[in-house]
Amino acid sequence: MATTNNKFTPAGFLKIMSFLHLGIAATPIVLGILFYTQSKGAQLNFDNSGDMFIAIVPVIAIGSIFLGDFIFRKTLGSLPKNTSLRDKLAKFQTASIIKYALLEGAALFSVVIFSNTQNLTYLIIGAFLIFYLLLQRPTKDKIERILDLRGEEKAKFNQMNEPLD
Repeated sequence: MATTNNKFTPAGFLKIMSFLHLGIAATPIVLGILFYTQSKGAQLNFDNSGDMFIAIVPVIAIGSIFLGDFIFRKTLGSLPKNTSLRDKLAKFQTASIIKYALLEGAALFSVVIFSNTQNLTYLIIGAFLIFYLLLQRPTKDKIERILDLRGEEKAKFNQMNEPLD
């Protein structure tokens, strides 16, 4: 009977985080492209008469950016200094997924409102949110900097294929 080797490595963590990030970012991109190609008579319209979404969509977009960053910083800021590297990475993953999900939700909301109103303003707001989400892509350097890895922890994290257990 073969046993599988399920060791937690920095390389595996980066691969999982990249996959999660890409999966979360793909949905609003695909939906935005689909709705745009199916639109008929879409136009850029800043006229706010009768359209309550002209105020709601930007507020949700900006709110998701600030709330996501706040939750991310608050979650990682509550980590004690003596926390293990594995636990730090787990908290980073949780905080990142929450941040990505908030951005994805706001982008999806913008794209759906575009499909209902045919106002390109909402699609542009959604595209901005998707762009911002893509900028949040987790990289080795970003993780080291955000978690403030130094000394032994940084050396452990740089040994990409060595298990953290």
